[in-house]
Amino acid sequence: MSPVGRNDPCPCGSGKKLLFTAAERQSAIAKLMHFATRPEFHEDHQTAHMGFWGDRLDGLPEADSERVMALEQSQSGYITWFAFDFPLENDRTLAEILLEREGAALTPGEREYLERVRGSHVRLYEVIEVKPDEGLRLLDLWTNEEVWVRERLATRQLVRWDLVGARLMTEAKGDVVLEAQPYLYPPLVKDELVRELRWAHREFTRRFPRADLTSFFKYGGVLFHHFWLDHMALRPPPSIITAEGDPVIFAKAVFDVRDRAALLAVLADQPSLRKEGEGHYVWIEEAQGGDRLLGSVRLEGKRLVLETTSRQRAERGRQLLASLAGDAITFRATRYEDVDQAISRVPPGAVPRDAEVPPELAAQAAQEYHERHYQDWLDRPIPVLGNRTPRHAARLKTVRPKLIALLKDMEARSARQRQEGKYAYDFSWMWHALGIDQP
Repeated sequence: MSPVGRNDPCPCGSGKKLLFTAAERQSAIAKLMHFATRPEFHEDHQTAHMGFWGDRLDGLPEADSERVMALEQSQSGYITWFAFDFPLENDRTLAEILLEREGAALTPGEREYLERVRGSHVRLYEVIEVKPDEGLRLLDLWTNEEVWVRERLATRQLVRWDLVGARLMTEAKGDVVLEAQPYLYPPLVKDELVRELRWAHREFTRRFPRADLTSFFKYGGVLFHHFWLDHMALRPPPSIITAEGDPVIFAKAVFDVRDRAALLAVLADQPSLRKEGEGHYVWIEEAQGGDRLLGSVRLEGKRLVLETTSRQRAERGRQLLASLAGDAITFRATRYEDVDQAISRVPPGAVPRDAEVPPELAAQAAQEYHERHYQDWLDRPIPVLGNRTPRHAARLKTVRPKLIALLKDMEARSARQRQEGKYAYDFSWMWHALGIDQP
């Protein structure tokens, strides 16, 4: 059943369109949830649970924080899906069975709400405009049609370019509203999700050639939850990488010093080692937009210590020092420590409050750092772009969509930081610098 249109008669047969209040919506949902707990639906719930979560939680301990969070946040999604999408007896949904059996006991407003929402389904949308406390303009990524959604709360949580799996409902006045909490996905996975939905639709139409599009989205509604688990709730934490694309890991290579005078002489003559103090050097290399810091080299008594931020840099620095100093030093060992181990060693309150940087100076420093970093970024090979630079990717029709998705992702992250009152870098200049029209 499709949502009732602006000029459609009331589905109850009276010919008048009824309204429902927020209280009637809540009471209808409460009655529907109570109805769902009946013993006759116990086996249906078991089957539905298996389909809704699949094997994605297998292997995670019962008390694992990711498992607990995924279960808590997706429970409301399960309830809505089970009530309005999951097929029960004779392919009817829970809401349809409740209306048939107990519709006479419901208030007109409760029936109106259930009649309208039972034909709804989740679709994939891109947020293209946010008007705080007013609404959202969404792009339906299946039809490429825009839809204005009257909404207040979500405008304080969503930002432009967010990707959402949302259930929309048309109210009696003709307004389109969000029904239930949407699933949020990173902008970078848009093309992947669209491809998966298109593939699922082909398989669905092969099995059910006479079914309509609404039937497909109801049948495939569970996919949106799987997408959310895979790309958000259970996604591995983002990896921190160096400019060369290597995982960040703290490395310390130690050498025994056999001839201090000879060592100091060769260190002073090496252009890539800039002296910062007595026996202290920073290791740098030329890069687009300025020098790039690779590590530090210190003389500590009878030892020379190289500290850097990846295994690859540590090996490269070890070979550089060995080739420069020769017999003046002897390599002992390299120790590695990941980021989590390093953070765990920092005692709480290690930085005194009087050492905090004033907010305006911190913002200025962050702005200057990001300006240098992203000017360099334009000419740096990026793994997600197939190790092409953004400038190169902008000229390739096959890679440009991935670059646009990456820019949208960066803008969305920045907008969310700004929404939270944090410092946020403005990426808008990048579109022009790369010769791409900003959407």
